[in-house]
Amino acid sequence: MNIPTIAKVIGFDKLKRNFKQFKDKRQLLKDYDGFLADLRVYKMLPELLGKEFYARKKYPCPVKLHGFENAKGLEDQLNQAASSSSFMLGNGPNYSVRVGKTFQKEKEIGQNTIQALAQALAFATVHDEISFDAVCQISMRVGSSPELPVYNHFEQADLVASMLE
Repeated sequence: MNIPTIAKVIGFDKLKRNFKQFKDKRQLLKDYDGFLADLRVYKMLPELLGKEFYARKKYPCPVKLHGFENAKGLEDQLNQAASSSSFMLGNGPNYSVRVGKTFQKEKEIGQNTIQALAQALAFATVHDEISFDAVCQISMRVGSSPELPVYNHFEQADLVASMLE
């Protein structure tokens, strides 16, 4: 199989046995950019991985790893999951999606942004029952830089008030 983005596979039992201590889990977190997890063990991972993974928002991405007719289907599934971004709804009114890495070309990041924005808005409007009119701002940020607004929604009263100033 040709899966260039996957560096290491750790079985559930080995994860349970070799990463018991907090420092081991923290080192695992530091060593890898992202994590994929089989759907069959995904719900058991929060207890096993600990709060550090979830506090740093490095959630494992659930992937179906069984039931493929051939190895090509599994390879495609893993490559797609490894190159995807995940979107987790938070408890508050702000949502965040990573759409690129600094080594990517501008065109790739632009395409990723368009796709991620469409998917995130569709997800939030359907699952959280948020109307698109309730979206107040969409902004972009690189690393720890300040946010740059790319969309702002103003009510008619706000527009009139700003013109009077």
